[in-house]
Amino acid sequence: MTIAIAGAGIGGLTAALALHRRGLEVAVYERSAKLETAGAGIQLTPNALNVLFGLGLRPSLEHTMVRLDAVIIRQARSGKLIQRLPLEICEQRWRAPYGVIHRADLQAVLLNAVRQQGIPLALRHEVGGVAQDKTGVSLSFASGQPDVEARLLIGADGLWSSVRKSVIPSELPRFAGKRAWRAVLPLHAVPGFFNGKVTGLWLGERTHLVHYPVFAGEALNLVAITQDRDDSPGWSKPQPSHGLLSHFQGWDPRVHTLLAGVADWRTWPLYEGRPGTSMAHGRIALLGDAAHPMLPFLAQGGGAAIEDAAELACQLATPGDDIARLKAWSALRLPRVRRIQAEAHANGERYHWRWPLSTARDLGLATLGGRRMLERYDWLYGWKPAETA
Repeated sequence: MTIAIAGAGIGGLTAALALHRRGLEVAVYERSAKLETAGAGIQLTPNALNVLFGLGLRPSLEHTMVRLDAVIIRQARSGKLIQRLPLEICEQRWRAPYGVIHRADLQAVLLNAVRQQGIPLALRHEVGGVAQDKTGVSLSFASGQPDVEARLLIGADGLWSSVRKSVIPSELPRFAGKRAWRAVLPLHAVPGFFNGKVTGLWLGERTHLVHYPVFAGEALNLVAITQDRDDSPGWSKPQPSHGLLSHFQGWDPRVHTLLAGVADWRTWPLYEGRPGTSMAHGRIALLGDAAHPMLPFLAQGGGAAIEDAAELACQLATPGDDIARLKAWSALRLPRVRRIQAEAHANGERYHWRWPLSTARDLGLATLGGRRMLERYDWLYGWKPAETA
């Protein structure tokens, strides 16, 4: 029987490719009538790129991905350089570069590969109900399509997962008290100071700013994170620029010039959660945000979903009972994703520290050194699936 995948996002499409590459039959079911991507850029760290390159996607990714030379960390008010992390060491140390790409470009690469492999993809199929027994899983759809019988079900349907709701309805993501503001500026509208193959990270009180190139370097992706009490639902909600600029009073004038070039921003509240005692529930596996919503302050939301998919394919390709293999996969993934979630949460707090903690943070970063800072992420960027680690 086919393995059903709910969700055609980054995690779901990667899972489809990884499982198909192992000789397993899969089919993808997506709730949307058309595959459209919200958000803007995404950072592809070496752990994620090693998986994607292993799936044969390197040539396609190289067309639109930008290989970064460094992460530049600056003080918000003065613009003073705190530290430079030399990303040119990534390929030698972890066998893959550190890249950035527009989310739409990444999804297009994955989708094209799925179609080239002949993997079935059904749109307008929102999971409405799930039932399982010892032999398989039955999916019903909210839009009334005929039920589907599957060997296993992979829930890769995002933050508000219908699959998760069907198996563990009590585990809901928690509002993190922060809001993301995102925009993309064409390169001709970007002040020269912000050009270059780098990620810029500006640290301020209760606010920070990240920027990096996308669309093969033809545009700049901007992400501002602010404290917020508004947890109203929505994804990519439009907001005028004056709502953001008040958070940047007293910042380096160059940042004000950059932000003033954006007419409208897209915003959404940030949520996080912890996976329960298992990411596997009988014949149902939860993957990516459906299993472990995490804050974006370690750039691992997409990367963790890609890792989930790769490890799951490794486990299901080995001989044995399906349910036992899903349990083994969950046992491998849980300690890692919990550590990533904890590190991302801690970064979000540190980025927004006020004086005097912010001064101590900046001194510590400057003293440690950029290369040593990167080497402390061996545990993250050097990850491989269990069979090849």
